[in-house]
Amino acid sequence: MSSTLFVHLDKLGHNLKVIESYLGKDVKRMAVIKDEAYGHGLIPVANYLENKVDWFCVAELEEAIRLRKAGIEKPILVFEIPPIGEEQAYKEYNITATIADISVFKRLLPGTKCHFNFDTGMGRLGMLPSEADEVLRKMDEFPDLNYTGVYTHFANADGNDEPTVDQQINRFLQIREKLPKDLMTHTCNSAGILYHSQKNYFDAVRIGVALYGYAPGDKTNTGLEAIIEWKSHLVQVKKICKGDTVGYGSRWRAPEDGWLGIVPIGYSDGVFRGLSGKIEVEIGENIFPQVGTISMDYMAVYLGENKFQEGTEVTILKNGNLSANKWAMLAGTIPYEITTVIAPKVKRVYLGDQ
Repeated sequence: MSSTLFVHLDKLGHNLKVIESYLGKDVKRMAVIKDEAYGHGLIPVANYLENKVDWFCVAELEEAIRLRKAGIEKPILVFEIPPIGEEQAYKEYNITATIADISVFKRLLPGTKCHFNFDTGMGRLGMLPSEADEVLRKMDEFPDLNYTGVYTHFANADGNDEPTVDQQINRFLQIREKLPKDLMTHTCNSAGILYHSQKNYFDAVRIGVALYGYAPGDKTNTGLEAIIEWKSHLVQVKKICKGDTVGYGSRWRAPEDGWLGIVPIGYSDGVFRGLSGKIEVEIGENIFPQVGTISMDYMAVYLGENKFQEGTEVTILKNGNLSANKWAMLAGTIPYEITTVIAPKVKRVYLGDQ
């Protein structure tokens, strides 16, 4: 293996406790583990959280089926519009479907559990507020469906003074008043929890990126800890002279004579090419700059006067100054993207209480 992603499950538990400190005791915790738990590993993360949360949420039906086949018994909500022709799987595996389009009512099998998703301003999946009355009519037309919940999703919750959060809540409340009172109701994602603690959490919250140690937006000092360490090693160490160039395009020149380390990890592993010359790595207790253009399978590190042995461990990502937050800032993106694109070929090792 050219690199290994170490996932600290005990830190996952720590982050859950941090999030729970924002919540009332009766608010249900829905762990969002879509897309391989944001790149951390769907089944291991679910196994660890099984007895610590109330629900799981995933993006696609296939993920939910995998969870059931792995022995996960907690309720599972699937966000996607049910795939045509696969409606029976929701009943077969006791999975909760999302009705985000009026057309879904007539496709679901009698007895299927389902939540309504209303688009109150996200502009993504979801029925429009103007369709609330039609939803009521469809509930009467299809009384054999098991209607159990209703939700919406915030577009701009990662800030304390974001007026659109209140606008969305007000739209949602108008919808909610028309629907049966016993539907489980949820609106808050990680940003909603961390930035809008005075808002109504309703019955449940959907905890996503915060589980993995990252606060949306600019919030700091949350106590959240990144749960991964990504490690590789030096496969080659060689002398480099002042003025020598490194990488495609010869975009970096050595400022002095020294040593160059080659690390067997590149953009095929999930290290963005756009991060070339911007990130740092840790060797021992020291920090060294990545230099030159990151290629598909390799990247270079300028070691200065330090001649390390081939095989020396190199830390690519970890909590703190080498976290996905730092990479995201440098790449002009969000930490979710950093972790979800770490390639499946990168070996995952799970540490802590499983």
